[in-house]
Amino acid sequence: MTSSRVSLALICLLTSPVLAAVPTGFQETVYPSPALSPTTGLAWAPDGSGRLFITQKNGKVLVATMRDGALVTQNATLSTTEFATETVYTSSECGLLGIAFDPNYTVNRYVYLFVTATNTRQQIIRYTDANGVGTARTVLVNNLPTSGQNHNGGAIGFGPDGKLYWAIGDLGNGTGVNADLTSMAAKVSRANLDGTPANDNPFNDGVGPNNEYIWARGFRNPYTFAFQPGTGKLWVNSVGTGYEQIFVTDKRDHAGYSDYENNQPAGFITPVIKYRTNGTDSRTITANGAVRSGGLATFTTTGDHGFRKGEKITVAGVTDASFNGAHYVASVPSTTTWTATQASADATSGGGTAVTQNLGGSLTGGVFYDSTLFPSDYRGNFLFGDYNSGKLVRARLAADGSVASVEEWATGISQAVDMAVGPDGALYAVGVTSKALTRIMSTAPGQKLIVSELNVSVVEGGQSVFTVRLAEAPTTEVSVSVEWVSGDADLTVESGSRLTFTPANWNQLQRVTLAAALDADATADRAAFTVSAQGLSPETVQAVSIDNNDARLVLSTTALTLNEEETTSFTVALSKRPSQSTTVTVARTAGDEDITVSSGTTLTFTPANWSTPQSVTVAAAKDMDALDDSATLTLAASGGDACTLSVSVRDNDAVAPTISSTPITSAVVGAPYRYEVVADGVPALSFSLTSSVPGPSIDASSGVLVWTPEAVGTVDMTVLASNGRLPDATQSFQVLVKADAPPRAALVRPTEGEQVSGATVAFSGDCVDDVGCTKAEFYVDGVLGSTDARSSGPYHYGGEPNRWDTTALSPGVHQVRMVVYDTSGQSAAAEVSVCVGNSPCVEPTPPGPGDSSGCSCGGAPGGALAGWGLLLALCRRRAPYGHATRSPPR
Repeated sequence: MTSSRVSLALICLLTSPVLAAVPTGFQETVYPSPALSPTTGLAWAPDGSGRLFITQKNGKVLVATMRDGALVTQNATLSTTEFATETVYTSSECGLLGIAFDPNYTVNRYVYLFVTATNTRQQIIRYTDANGVGTARTVLVNNLPTSGQNHNGGAIGFGPDGKLYWAIGDLGNGTGVNADLTSMAAKVSRANLDGTPANDNPFNDGVGPNNEYIWARGFRNPYTFAFQPGTGKLWVNSVGTGYEQIFVTDKRDHAGYSDYENNQPAGFITPVIKYRTNGTDSRTITANGAVRSGGLATFTTTGDHGFRKGEKITVAGVTDASFNGAHYVASVPSTTTWTATQASADATSGGGTAVTQNLGGSLTGGVFYDSTLFPSDYRGNFLFGDYNSGKLVRARLAADGSVASVEEWATGISQAVDMAVGPDGALYAVGVTSKALTRIMSTAPGQKLIVSELNVSVVEGGQSVFTVRLAEAPTTEVSVSVEWVSGDADLTVESGSRLTFTPANWNQLQRVTLAAALDADATADRAAFTVSAQGLSPETVQAVSIDNNDARLVLSTTALTLNEEETTSFTVALSKRPSQSTTVTVARTAGDEDITVSSGTTLTFTPANWSTPQSVTVAAAKDMDALDDSATLTLAASGGDACTLSVSVRDNDAVAPTISSTPITSAVVGAPYRYEVVADGVPALSFSLTSSVPGPSIDASSGVLVWTPEAVGTVDMTVLASNGRLPDATQSFQVLVKADAPPRAALVRPTEGEQVSGATVAFSGDCVDDVGCTKAEFYVDGVLGSTDARSSGPYHYGGEPNRWDTTALSPGVHQVRMVVYDTSGQSAAAEVSVCVGNSPCVEPTPPGPGDSSGCSCGGAPGGALAGWGLLLALCRRRAPYGHATRSPPR
């Protein structure tokens, strides 16, 4: 932002939150908080925890938490905790300016901050997130330029290559502009995860004059940027003098500042989105400069127009009024011509003006919509804010990735500075001094799966998390499955493949963890995963790995057990020789504070000592309670690898036994019964069992009770836990033994009346049984087509998702049936009727006497009289009466 505009540091008005104007179909919720001023940025922790990190200009990082579908408040005020506080220089636009999470944050817990440390130095700081508190503070990149005033940039993030990117402006005095490659000012820079310059940076000349970090240049004040999901392209938001500009930026690109703004010649990148700073552009249309042919209008201006594809232009004063109105630029054939789609008769006219829209004067934070709550046409849209106007702007992209339209979307976000899409699919926006966080949600009714993000990056050897919830409360339990459907098998669902939502927990975030296996190549792996539930539209998550063949951490163990007041150790080494010195940090990131790393919090491995194990010592302090303690230690290497180690501490105070587990009170004849008794006490416990029938037994040390019931009835049991300290713990309960019930078939796809075609159709379901299932058979028109034999579902025609080939079936109605079997051979079936072919079903004509040709679906011959009622019902569902071959019955 320019020095001629109101400085962030000078704005100190205390204002109450004012409702914004949001589009029809959306609603706004305001979370007020006096702590939210002055705010500089937002970022959601990518671990499924529902935590929103909020950066403050004064150096504080606050954390708000989502619970049961909404951010936690207290006394109608947003509740926050403090993650970290940096000592920063806050004059003008200086301060804490940016935040980013490591691409392997789920494992290594690294959080990065971009700060103005002094009036001459900016830094990138790395913290380890330990139970919501920043620890292990490390200055990762030092001596970034600043003049202590404005245009400090502050954008920070990770690219699809796993490298760290940041951007800095021209410091308000023209530093680093044009051909200057010695300064990181007016540039986008790029580093390895240990903060060193990447060797393949385009201007890296070793000992030469260039700054080795530089990746792209020519930016006046790139305050924020965003990597586009799916493509990985970097969209840089650059605040301008005469134009606000957004660039799709690649390695070595030059945006032209300070020589050019929105008039870059060949050899420079041009903005994909631009708007006049605090105003509009007006261009005169020539006397015959409005020509429409075939639904496309071409306008010619008297001078260079500077318009960009997708820009909204208001045409007025053309002699033929049919040319007038608001239009989006469809193409730019030349500097003086532009086109727009107009569905009117061919015509020629001219005169008048073409005027751009006024969106504001200080471009700020932007985000791509990559979730599923908003209507489907929002997916992939780029949404950004403007500080001066308080507007939020929506840019829709065409199928080829170009900008299709840009227009004002919401207003009233005072001093809009940043926005982020939450795990609930809502858009969250914040202003610098608004003292409030704004949530904008879609109000479109209907149940759907809310997937937090549809494009996920996974570091090779690491993990990434996305979350799932429902859009509204269901009437019954909803089972959601997450499955790998295509791509590289190195990408897998680590956890969360089966999720269950109820009327009580429908709005709670449930985690799905994806993992990327290590491989020897240097190629990114890709895979698609479906998120599906019966009766709901499935969603597809695309995952891509960030290839990492660097040295890995080698631990002597991944779990430690010790007593209170004891210490124990483990060792760390690297799997191969690193190219340079590698620092490994060790920190407690979860669990009890009584467990500490007493030595070895920082380890350094060099090309000479990489294989020599180094020791880390863990201590367990004495505490006042009689409970066991536990903690998680995270080890993270500066090159990117990370892993965790669990620590368990036995309390050494003598405590009488207590049993905390709930017994399992039902069983099935012939099916193994298992109940693990959970009990606490010091010293170790011993378990015994009495039962009203012979057969049940319990392991004396583990407390695991096992039994295979042989008859229907009620069995009395009593578990005794003892350790010499009285009183002993007892638990008495009854187990009701039932006969093995038949299974239940749950056909997921296709659904009743679904229209199917092609060679990769979904035909799948599940088997629900009180003991277990063994297989599923798939029938088409009574003929067995496939058997999927396995001990648990889901079951698929062909043994894999989307393997039903319908191309050999005649167009029309067909009956599909799934039969499932349990371990005792009992079966159950589920069936539906589907319409094969691409034509819509039409209402059939009932057959006359002796007529077996009967009805049609999509024009195809149907079945006999006995099936006419079913077919009629199906076709009525698939087509409105107005498209049927007969009038509806009256």
